[in-house]
Amino acid sequence: MPGPWVVKYGGAALTDPERVVQEIRRKLDDHRRLVVVVSAREGITNLLEEAIGRPPSSRRRAEIATAIARAHPGLSEAGQRHLTRLRSLLAETSRAMRPDGPQADRLRSQGERIAAHWLAGRLAEASVPAVAVEADHLGLITDNAYGASCIVFDRSREPVRRGLGRLLARGRVPVVTGYFGRSLEGRVATLGRGGSDYAAAGLGALLGSPVVELVKRHVSVLSADPREVADARPIHALSYEEAEELAQFGAKVLHPLTIEPARACGVVLRVRSLERPEVVTTIGPGIARRRNRAITSLRSLSFLRLRVPGGRQRPGVVAEISEKLARAGVNLVQLFTSSALLCLVVPPEQAGRARQALRPVAVGPAGILEGPRRVSLVTVIGDGVIDDLARIPPSVLRGAEGLSATPRALSLAVPARRTGAVVRSLHRALVAAERT
Repeated sequence: MPGPWVVKYGGAALTDPERVVQEIRRKLDDHRRLVVVVSAREGITNLLEEAIGRPPSSRRRAEIATAIARAHPGLSEAGQRHLTRLRSLLAETSRAMRPDGPQADRLRSQGERIAAHWLAGRLAEASVPAVAVEADHLGLITDNAYGASCIVFDRSREPVRRGLGRLLARGRVPVVTGYFGRSLEGRVATLGRGGSDYAAAGLGALLGSPVVELVKRHVSVLSADPREVADARPIHALSYEEAEELAQFGAKVLHPLTIEPARACGVVLRVRSLERPEVVTTIGPGIARRRNRAITSLRSLSFLRLRVPGGRQRPGVVAEISEKLARAGVNLVQLFTSSALLCLVVPPEQAGRARQALRPVAVGPAGILEGPRRVSLVTVIGDGVIDDLARIPPSVLRGAEGLSATPRALSLAVPARRTGAVVRSLHRALVAAERT
C-alpha cells in the first residue's frame, strides 16, 4: 500500500482555519490517508526570535505570551501546558542573556507545538479524529547543528513509520509539528526558517508518500518576485533540479533542503495557494522540452576581489582560499575566477573576517585584495539556461562584477543599487519575450 499523502499548512494559511479544516475533511472524504504538518501561526516565530535576540523585560515577556495565547483560542489541556512551558522558557531565555543553540531551539519549537494542538482541536470540533504529534517525541532525528539542522533519515525511518503508522491504522489524522526534531544528543533542534517544508518532505520520504502538498495562503512559485516584476507569472511545473536551484538562490517559497528527500524517494511535491487553489506548481522528474525561467536575487552581500601571486597557475590556490575561509567561519556564497583573479561573494557580516583570512594570500607586489563592495547575486534558473547567455542584455553584462553559468543556473554579481533594474531587464529578455 502506498504511503499517506502529507499536507503541510504554512503559518499564513493557518490564519484561515475554517478553510483548512474544510480541505482536510474533503481529502478524508476521498478516502485518503492523511498526515498533516503545521508551521507556527503567522507572526509567532518572529515573536519568539525577538525574545531570543534581545532578552525581553518581564513586561514584554508577558505581552509575547499573551499574544501567542490569543492567537490560539480554545486550546486543549495539552496545549495549555505548552503555553505554561512557553512562559517558563521565556523567563529562562531572558536570564541567560545569550541563550545557547539548544536553549534557543527549545523556545523556537513552542510555536509549532502550540499550533499542532490548536489545529488538532479545531479538527476534533469538526468530527475529524485528529491527534497532535510532536516531531521530537515521534522520533524525527536531526544532526546537532542547532538552528539549521538536517534530518538524519536512517535514524528517523523506523520510529516515524511505527508511530504514524499506528495512528493511521486506527483511523486517526496525525497533526505533526514541522520545523524541528530531536538531535543526536537528544535535544530539540530546529531546521532553520521555513523548515516545516523540509520536515513535510522528509516525512513524506520516510513514509513512502506519493505526494507532499505544501500549502501557502498567498504565495506561489513565480518567475520573479512580484514586488519587483509586475508581470511575474506562475510556474506550473519544475524539475527537482530546477526547484533546488530556485530555493538555493533566494526564492523564499521553499526551504533550500526541501527537494533533497523528495528527489531521493521519488515524492512529487505540489506547492499551492490556499486562496487560489488553481495556482499549483508540481515538482518532480524533469519533463523534456519544457522551458522554465525564473529570476531570483540574493541581496545585501559583500564582494571581494583577490589577485594571488601566480594566479590560477599556483597549484591548490582555490583549495587554500576555501580552507582559510572555512577556518574563519566564512560562508562562501559564490566564487568567480579567471586566470588571474578570484572574486568572492560572502555575507556582509563575515566580510571583515574574510579580509583578515585572505590577507596573507595576497602578499607580494603582485597580490591585491580589494573590497568589500555591496552586491546582489541575481540568478536566472531553468534547464538549459546556459544557452541563454547570448540573450542577456549587454547593459546587464557590462555592469556585472562577475558571472558564472551552469546548465541550470546563470548567476551575476551586480552592484546592489542596480538589483531591481537587472532583475526586470533579465525578466523582459528571458521570460516576457517568450510570450510574444
